[in-house]
Amino acid sequence: LFVSKFKHLFVYRQQHRRRMASKRATGGKYEYLSLAELYQIEEKTNVKTQRAHVYGIVAEKYQPQITRSGDTYLKLKLFDESLNSDYNGDEMKPRKGMKRVNPPFIEIACFANKKEDLPILAQVGDVIRFHRLEVSFYRPNSRNNQHYGGGREEGTIQFVAKIGQFTNGNAYSKTHFVLFSGEPAQIVDADSAKQRSSNDITFTDEDQQRIENLIAWKNTPECLGMPKIAYLGKYDRRIQDIQRERNYDLHVKILDVGYRDGYPEVIFVWDGSDAAPMSLSTPDFPQLVDDTNQAEALGPMYWLPIDQDINPTQDVIERGQDFPPSTRRMLEEMGDAVSYGSAFPVYIRGFDFSDEMPKKGQWVKLRNLTAGVHGAQLNGAFFANSKWMVEAKGHPTWLDQVQFRQKANIVANWAPNVGVDAPNVTMIMHPQVKWDTIRSALLKEAPNRHRLYVRAQKFWPEDEKEWCVKNPVTNEWEYVFKILVEDATGVLRVTVSPEEGKYFLRGLPPCDLSANRATLHQLRTRKHTLLNGSNGTDNWIQICVRQYLPARKRTRGNEKRTWELFGTAMVREKL
Repeated sequence: LFVSKFKHLFVYRQQHRRRMASKRATGGKYEYLSLAELYQIEEKTNVKTQRAHVYGIVAEKYQPQITRSGDTYLKLKLFDESLNSDYNGDEMKPRKGMKRVNPPFIEIACFANKKEDLPILAQVGDVIRFHRLEVSFYRPNSRNNQHYGGGREEGTIQFVAKIGQFTNGNAYSKTHFVLFSGEPAQIVDADSAKQRSSNDITFTDEDQQRIENLIAWKNTPECLGMPKIAYLGKYDRRIQDIQRERNYDLHVKILDVGYRDGYPEVIFVWDGSDAAPMSLSTPDFPQLVDDTNQAEALGPMYWLPIDQDINPTQDVIERGQDFPPSTRRMLEEMGDAVSYGSAFPVYIRGFDFSDEMPKKGQWVKLRNLTAGVHGAQLNGAFFANSKWMVEAKGHPTWLDQVQFRQKANIVANWAPNVGVDAPNVTMIMHPQVKWDTIRSALLKEAPNRHRLYVRAQKFWPEDEKEWCVKNPVTNEWEYVFKILVEDATGVLRVTVSPEEGKYFLRGLPPCDLSANRATLHQLRTRKHTLLNGSNGTDNWIQICVRQYLPARKRTRGNEKRTWELFGTAMVREKL
């Protein structure tokens, strides 16, 4: 044990002497490269690894992963004012005097024996400094990647930071980092570092000035106008642009996390847009079914901040019985914006998040998701090769679109003819009623009236013969049934009362449907039209719904809401 400790001390002192000799050779100062200069380093003959000192702003931080050798790996993306703001992939050519086209980011691959040695405290917008960062050139087609410098094939430049102890603790890496918060109006000095890989760090007035300049520049219109932190890459999509069976990346807010048996099963994400609707007859994609051998897959998943039976009075909210604290905070933070846009379900398949689960309310980037259909609902799947990282905020352009949608009260950006008064499959008597989404209607207190743009999913009772019942008092037949309607924000069970049933199905007076086959046939035709549309595809309808508390249930302990169709009729010429 004594020999082992002596050996560690000897190795540390030898490395410390080399570092001090290097600092004395440069007058005690480090010469830093901009990230653009770093990316333009030229390959040297017979020199496999070069080293450089750099500062950068954290644009993305991936989650740590365990490598095959047992080390921990963490990838960072950095940028500064020197990198290209109009990067356009392979179509661009290097500027005069440059060997390569500068990318919008520099990727740093960090390795350590212990997770705690990595810059795990880094957040988007923080400033990080690397000393003796490894710069090498990789040739995937060269045997063992040994032919470096002067070869016919140009190597791909890469940057690696090996941090802490390596080779079973017998040596320390030469690369070190210091992490500073990117928040403005703070004191920047050696003691203000969020995290450091060494207790002994160099910090001069030039270091302080460089950090303060990066923080100030990061918040200028010049930087905010550059697609940096919210950069749109080749696979970046809004929820409304997702296509089936295509891999894609999302920049989204976590609305909620759904668990089953204590393990995360689905995360609901939001960017203010609506997921494209799927036909009710669309089959499930096999990779999203829990068990490919099971007879029936799970149905669609929705995030509803409150049950439709609960009246969201201030008293109910304060008691907190039906609004979890995290949901209340999110509703307050997002305001009316939460009323619009799909809560897009992303299923977790073949991967255990363990303690690295995204947290409710965070902005994150989800990478390499797979699109599919589950219960006739478009959704995503997070597999073992998918990745996620925390972001500071949502994409500014998309958030501007959410604000415009909110001001214009655009309740659906996928359904046809929304906002058009001309009748489609249905017509309404009260066009002055304000448009709502199902989610915004759920968040409003009863009594209230809403105009919704939805599609019918299901009817109760399922047997059309049971839609008409005989009133025991009047001895007359009456329509009484329920419709499950859906929009991009959720689902709602709507009751059709006897009076409103006559208007909704006008031309088909209620009767004994078991004895009247002609009326039953026409009723089934109208049901088919509601479920499938007049032309087989267009089944989006506008309806008016009122919510109220029945008089017999208006007690403090029983505030169950009733949702009822009113002033809505099917258009007979569309049938």
